[in-house]
Amino acid sequence: MAQMAVDGGVSAMIVTPHCNMRYQNFYTPDLIEHKRHFQNMLREYQIPLKLYFGMEIMGSYDVGQQLRAGRLATLNDSRYPLVEFHFTGSGQEETEILDSILRHGYRPIVAHPERYLYVQEQPELLNTWGEMGCLFQINRGSLLGRFGQRAEELSYSMVDRGYADVVASDAHSATQRTPWMADVREMLEEEFSQEVAYTLLEKNPRRILEDRDMPKRMVNWF
Repeated sequence: MAQMAVDGGVSAMIVTPHCNMRYQNFYTPDLIEHKRHFQNMLREYQIPLKLYFGMEIMGSYDVGQQLRAGRLATLNDSRYPLVEFHFTGSGQEETEILDSILRHGYRPIVAHPERYLYVQEQPELLNTWGEMGCLFQINRGSLLGRFGQRAEELSYSMVDRGYADVVASDAHSATQRTPWMADVREMLEEEFSQEVAYTLLEKNPRRILEDRDMPKRMVNWF
């Protein structure tokens, strides 16, 4: 997967293992050791990929508290945690959870909102979350039609309306949901512009890695 990512134009990657607080311990010395071991393997195999640490955190009411306690990890120790939710819901609980994270001093990045059924049905939720200060990460696979027509249409609309902050691989393997990013860069350049592709694939991810402020977006509301 690391070699595939590099071959597809990726130079840096944040690893974001799933983190569900109901089922496992998360930010442990073992996890840090796994990252160190993997970095050593990259050097051994001469794969020029910079590796950073993070988590894809399942949203719950105590996420902000657990982040403050050091039991959960943000993306590269920044102010930005990556937070996902279940694919079915109402939007109310999710909004309350995001508000709690913001009140604890973090700026949550909502993972793949275009795939949540309730956001597909009520895209106005993106207005609310965006006004609160949340950021949005879109899956490469959504833009390429890998998660169904509704996810594809909403992800495209989010880019078109200025809601997308990052496009990420959400990679799970070397055969399905891969870290290959060359195709989505080409799609973004052809359907939108080179500037949009650069912003979503390089400029904004670099801001997050370096824990810099993300600029206020100009959006066309849903």
